[in-house]
Order: sequence, then structure tokens, then C-alpha cells
Amino acid sequence: MRKHALTGVQLSADIGLSETSLSRILKGHSRPKQVTLTRLMKRLCQNQEDSQRLLRAFAGVSESAEEEPIPDDPKNDSEERERVERWLEARTQAITFKNAVARELDKANLTYRRDVCEGIASVDFLIEADGRRLALECKFNVARDFEKSLGIATLISQLMRCEEVVVVVPYELESAPQLIVPAGINIRALTDIGAYLAQRTAPDKSQIPDPALR
Repeated sequence: MRKHALTGVQLSADIGLSETSLSRILKGHSRPKQVTLTRLMKRLCQNQEDSQRLLRAFAGVSESAEEEPIPDDPKNDSEERERVERWLEARTQAITFKNAVARELDKANLTYRRDVCEGIASVDFLIEADGRRLALECKFNVARDFEKSLGIATLISQLMRCEEVVVVVPYELESAPQLIVPAGINIRALTDIGAYLAQRTAPDKSQIPDPALR
């Protein structure tokens, strides 16, 4: 605080906490909530070194903070609203994308179940044909933790006994060849998913007798 010429009163007002709560955090008596730590870092950290120093200072604190927010703090309310709005926007985009996938499956005349749960596992779509199971996981935000999505798809394949799990994305991924895609997992763009699954679920024509040989 001395580096920034800040008093405890000024800093507590800036981050939307009472002086008592701020004092307990700064003295290491309690651990700040994530939103509080973010605000402290924005206010006090000018570079990566400052951020790491602040994180290390709180890493060893075991007691959770009982924070007393300043009542009717417009800055605090505004930041919280922005955080919730970002979460709602992401959820809306995910639901809209799942609906788009469902429309592609319908156009391909595929029979499927949606939001299927078995034990701890769940999938967005499940197609069962000729004793085979194909699962679909929808991933709208491909820039966020895509490797984790591939790990989830692998676990789904094992737990739900799926022949294949397809991760559906909004567009063709240019970096897809660089990804380590586990066996039994496929990545497909939305525009390709209907045709791909229709081909994957078609009967094996090699098992159908040729009428000319009858």
C-alpha cells in the first residue's frame, strides 16, 4: 500500500470491503474470496512480479475470510453484475449451440436422446444404433480448455461404453492436427455433423445380400 500511497480507508473503499475485513486479509489472518483477491490484484499489482508476490502472500493462509462488504457500493455491484452477465452469456451461447446441433441431427433424420445421464457420466446427445453407441459433446467455446473437453470425452467413452464420442465444435479447427486426440474421440464441425453421423450409423451394406445373387 505504501508503494501506491494508499491508506487502508482508500483501499477498502476501492475494493468494496470494510476496513476490518481488509485489515484481517492484509495481516494474513484470513484468506480473501476470489473476487476480493482479483480486485486487490487490479488495484495493487502493476506487473507480473507484483501479482506473484501477492499470491504467495496469501497462499499459506488457511482460514476463510468472513468479509463484510460495504453496503450499497455501486462499484462492487457493477463488477458483480458484469461477472454474472458474462456467465449468463456463456451459458446462453452453449444452449443455443446445442439447439443448433439438434437441428442438424433432425435434418439428418437421426434418432437420438438428449442430456443423457448414467451414473456420474452425462452427454449432450446419445445415438444408439445396431448395438452401437455414439455420444456427442457440444463445445461452443473452443478457446477455453479444449484439452479438458477431450479428457471428459475419453472418460464418457469408458463409463458409458460408447464406440465413439464426437466433440462438436462451431467450425473446423485449424489447430486440430496439433491436438493429441485420444482413440475413439473425433472432432467435427457443426456443418458436418449430420452427414458424418448418418454415414456412421448406416447399416453395414456388406452384410446385405446382393439381390442379383438371389
